Amino acid sequence: MIYHDSLEFAQQLDEQDGLKSFRDEFLFPLHNGQKAIYLCGNSLGLQPRAAGEYIKIQLDNWGGYAVEGWFMGNDPWLNYHKALLPMLSDLFGANEKEITVMNSLTVNLHLLMVSFYKPTNKRFKILMEAGAFPSD
Repeated sequence: MIYHDSLEFAQQLDEQDGLKSFRDEFLFPLHNGQKAIYLCGNSLGLQPRAAGEYIKIQLDNWGGYAVEGWFMGNDPWLNYHKALLPMLSDLFGANEKEITVMNSLTVNLHLLMVSFYKPTNKRFKILMEAGAFPSD
């Protein structure tokens, strides 16, 4: 392919994109009445259209089973980590035995810090820019 710096070339590539239909699976915020171009990398990303449906199912399970939702219902919560392993294995290129699903990003980063951060008399500070995303 020879790159051309033009709107027509970009539109041609968009038309050839085999993943373009996935765009319709997400909700886009509007900016000046048009779908926003969404490039925010440190967020939840765009909401999948199906997310509300899946969350409603889990809220119904929570409402109907309370804490027993861990063990009961059509989709008990206790084994989520196991159900995610095959797709995460493909995504990460790792063996399922090398992956664990747990906590949240912030909790996992905290656990990482308390496990591996070993301050010394000369190296004891952690520097961070102001206004960073909480997990940063």
